[in-house]
Amino acid sequence: MSARRPSLSIGAKLTLRYTLAVTVTITAVAAFVYTQVVSRINGEARLVLEVQAQELAADYRAHLASGPAAEALAQLAEHGRRSLLHDPGLGLGIELVGADGRRRLAVGSLRGDAPPVSRAVLDGRTPELLRAINLGRDRPYLSLAVRVPDGALRVAMDTARYADNVRHVRDVFLLALPFVLAGTALSGWLLARGSLRPIARITETARRITAANLGETVPEAGSGDELDRLAETLNDMLARIRDGLDRMRRFNGNAAHELRTPLTAISSQIEVTLEKSRDREEYREVLASVLERTRHMSASVDAMLRMARVEAGIDPDQLRPLEIAGVLETVAEFFEPLAEESGIRLRLTDAPDATIVGDPAWLHQLFSNLVANALRHTPAGGRVELRAFPEDGGIRIIVDDTGPGIEPRQLERIFDRFERAGATASGGVGLGLPIAREIARAHGGHIDVESTPGAGARFGVWLPGGPVAA
Repeated sequence: MSARRPSLSIGAKLTLRYTLAVTVTITAVAAFVYTQVVSRINGEARLVLEVQAQELAADYRAHLASGPAAEALAQLAEHGRRSLLHDPGLGLGIELVGADGRRRLAVGSLRGDAPPVSRAVLDGRTPELLRAINLGRDRPYLSLAVRVPDGALRVAMDTARYADNVRHVRDVFLLALPFVLAGTALSGWLLARGSLRPIARITETARRITAANLGETVPEAGSGDELDRLAETLNDMLARIRDGLDRMRRFNGNAAHELRTPLTAISSQIEVTLEKSRDREEYREVLASVLERTRHMSASVDAMLRMARVEAGIDPDQLRPLEIAGVLETVAEFFEPLAEESGIRLRLTDAPDATIVGDPAWLHQLFSNLVANALRHTPAGGRVELRAFPEDGGIRIIVDDTGPGIEPRQLERIFDRFERAGATASGGVGLGLPIAREIARAHGGHIDVESTPGAGARFGVWLPGGPVAA
């Protein structure tokens, strides 16, 4: 068997996921901002170059229009030198080229070798052309060629200053990124720790809870969030476990009492019988009494086993669609001879053509227990009636009897196990109604009872219904 690989805690996973999400977001934002800044810086560089070129071209055209070409050329050279002195960091270069492509003036960075001016500008096919040119420096220059009379005026500018600004922006982002990631990881860890603190309390409480202190509950923060709903769900589960254990303890105690009483009686009866010699008839009477008590114990054990099977849940393989009318008719036919023998009128009325999904044997047991209980408490000349009708999206089955009814103080305990007090003390082991209730619960339904002393009892079963049978 391979060793189990260590797993990261939920807090560590949340921290990593939070850090990754923030990193991706910040990287995307930084890339967008960087792109926008670079675009803005480059745009400013082009604007500065265009302003310089258009200003020089306009000045040159004005001098050409008012005087000789030589004077216009001299004025252009003077203007160019002033521009160079005004901002030497720009690395400006000014060049005037005639229509034949021959250089007529070169100032600043364009005094040396430079690529020729585009023929498209010289021929007038385009009024201006912006492009990067190589002047033998470390980085390219940005140039703008503008059409002027009898040629073209080109202005070049060093991009070092703008490249430095772009590089500075990039360096700031790269320098800040590790600190941002570290802060994000720390924030994520603190957030995860705070968010998981309720889970730590839930875990600590769950470790303390044992069968001896099931009364303890998982603390709720009162925020109504998912963790509060988890704590509420766990508390509901603990309540169900407590209820199940309480029922199990009561069942075990009642079962022990139910078996101990006849065993004690049997033991005492046998001891008394063995104290002296008896005749054959006396031995027969003792054995008959022991047999009767043994049969009662066997019935109790069988009932307890049925109860245990019911509480274990329904086997999904046994579920199938059943017509409720058919189930009730089968139960009524089964008990009809017993009812006639007891002088009780048993009838089935108002059975709808509808189906339910369930275990046939269990549902037969459910209604058999209710009918048997009704017949047991109904005197001769009385009536037991079964009827069913749709209700709240399901089927409601009523078992009515005209027996002595049940005292109000006993109604709350009528479904307790081994309960045979008062009007219910008419034989049996006291598990018929509890088994019926558990079967109804297992099918997603419930049982209720209404009774008035002296006016009989009415047991109602609600079961989720299926589609109407064809």
